[in-house]
Amino acid sequence: MSPSRLLLIEAGTFIMGSPEDEEGRSGDEIEHEVRLTRDFYLAEMEVTQAEWVQLMRGNPSRFGDCAQCPVEQVPWYEVVDYCNARSLQEGLDLAYEVRGSRVSWDESANGYRLPTESEWEYACRAGSVTAFYNGPITDTSCDDSSLDAIGWYCGNATRTHEVGEKLPNAWGLYDMSGNVYEWCWDAYGAYPAGPITDPKGQGSGTMRVMRGGLWNSSASFCRSAYRSRASAGYGYYSIGFRVARTAE
Repeated sequence: MSPSRLLLIEAGTFIMGSPEDEEGRSGDEIEHEVRLTRDFYLAEMEVTQAEWVQLMRGNPSRFGDCAQCPVEQVPWYEVVDYCNARSLQEGLDLAYEVRGSRVSWDESANGYRLPTESEWEYACRAGSVTAFYNGPITDTSCDDSSLDAIGWYCGNATRTHEVGEKLPNAWGLYDMSGNVYEWCWDAYGAYPAGPITDPKGQGSGTMRVMRGGLWNSSASFCRSAYRSRASAGYGYYSIGFRVARTAE
C-alpha cells in the first residue's frame, strides 16, 4: 500500500482551545490566539497497520487483523523511529535526533515528524470554530449526529475501523475525530495566558499530548479542542498517529 497523501496546510492564525460555554469542555482548554508562521504538510489519514509493517516489520496493534486500520499500541518513542526511518527511505533530512530517551527536533529538517499540538488543532479545525469541524456538539455521550458523520466513537463503533471511511474536514483530512487518538510532538503543559507564535509545548517531558478521541470515546473527548496526554514509553490501543513535514 502507498502511504496516504500529505496535504499542504498553509500558515495562519486561529483561536486554540474552547469557549467556556462549549458542552463537554475541559478546564485546560483556555482559549488563546496562536500564530503559525510556517506552512507544513500533514497526512490526510492516520498511519495504517500496512504502512507500519512495510517499514518497521511486525504489527503491534491490538486490532491487528485490519491492514487498513490505524496502527496502534505504538509508543511515542517508536513513532519517532518510524518518522526517521521513513525520512531515510525517501532521502530526506532527519527531523529527530535520538539520544537514549532524549529526542530533539531539528525544525529546519524536511523529514517526517509529528505535528505540534497547535498544528494538529489548526489542521483539525480547518477554519471552523465549533466543537467539531462539521458543527456543534449536541450530545456529550454517545449520540451526537455531527460526530457520527465524521468519526468512529462510542455511538457507532466497538473497535477501530479502516481509515478514510467518514467525511473529511474542509481541508481534506480524515479521522481527526475518533478512530484512535493521535500522538503530537509536545510534552504536555498548560496553555499560555495570551497570544503565542509557533508554540511547541513544554521543552521536555515523558507525558506527551494525544489528540482526537477514539472508537470508544464519548463525544466530548472527540471535540477539536479536547486534549489529553500519555506516557511516551508505552503503547496504547487507543493511540495511533499521522505524520507531518515542514514545507520547504
